[in-house]
Amino acid sequence: MSSVVQKQHENFRTAKKIMTNLEDFLRGQVTLARQSAITNLMNS
Repeated sequence: MSSVVQKQHENFRTAKKIMTNLEDFLRGQVTLARQSAITNLMNS
């Protein structure tokens, strides 16, 4: 885990809470990437 991500999660008490937070974050990133890909496809 990078030091930045570690710092962001230092107040979480369990690994489960860290994993849930990371999953939520990555799910949002995947959604944005999917929307961007669809927009680029539609515009081409």
